[in-house]
Amino acid sequence: MVRTALALVGITVIALMLIVISLSETAPSAAWGLALTAVLLGARHAFDADHIAAIDSVTRCLTAKGTPAGTVGFWFSLGHSSVVVVTGVFVALGAGVALDLVLAEDSAARFGLGLWGLSFATFVVAVFGIVNLVSLVGVLRRKDDDSSSGPKGPVTSAFARVLDTVDRPRRMFPIGVLFGLGFDTAATIGLMIAAGTTAAGSSAALALSLPLLFAVGMAACDTADSLFMSNLYGWASRGRGRFRGYNIVITGLSVVIAGLVVLAGVVEVGAETNIFVLPEVDTSYLGIVATVLFVLIAVAAVITIRRLRRVRSGVSPDIG
Repeated sequence: MVRTALALVGITVIALMLIVISLSETAPSAAWGLALTAVLLGARHAFDADHIAAIDSVTRCLTAKGTPAGTVGFWFSLGHSSVVVVTGVFVALGAGVALDLVLAEDSAARFGLGLWGLSFATFVVAVFGIVNLVSLVGVLRRKDDDSSSGPKGPVTSAFARVLDTVDRPRRMFPIGVLFGLGFDTAATIGLMIAAGTTAAGSSAALALSLPLLFAVGMAACDTADSLFMSNLYGWASRGRGRFRGYNIVITGLSVVIAGLVVLAGVVEVGAETNIFVLPEVDTSYLGIVATVLFVLIAVAAVITIRRLRRVRSGVSPDIG
């Protein structure tokens, strides 16, 4: 985690240095305003349902195997934001191909990349969601919660190659890159760079800082998510009784979220390709709602631990 923190600090310092350099050509209010907007966009994007579902599902699988999973979100966001950064650099330097991809929303290239990103994200979330569903069924069937060895069975064996591909947090980097090739996020930042820097005075340094700040905002939130969920999954799977109950609730919620993301993805793919049309599944705020629910579960867990400690120490949980 120390290296992760240092990496985030390093990217932030570079971005801030670029902002300071741009102040010779740009009004401070415009420069810092665009910088704050980029960070907030990155943070908001981290709470997209596909991010939450992918990170939480992989974190659950790795934690069940006993693999430290606190940096899953960092590596995923680093891969995802690398596409944004590369696109932003090309847009800032005025590269024609990048500008065409950003500005031409109806182009065949944009459509193909968008369909790829959506299909791949849906597939990844579906695979890990199914594996977690198998784990949930196993926990429900067992009286004791021996989930430390991870999910087993024919379904897990069928997806063994995919699961082996992501057997440690850093393997989420290429997954993030492939998510990012959907290009919607990169196009959003590209448009902000093209429009914002033009209005602010066309500073190359400012333009280069924006995708970096976007990456910082997204990486900080995605890392916090995986670190939080790793601790929560680890705590819930370490004992019986109430611990087993929390494990069931947490894993069940993770499976439901993954299921909704997959359903929304399938519906959108069908609509985009005109293969079939189903009612749209709106997941705009699903990531935020899921995060709030997980935090509430964690709060309940803390209260449970404190009450257990007070009971063991011979103090009634109803006192003071």
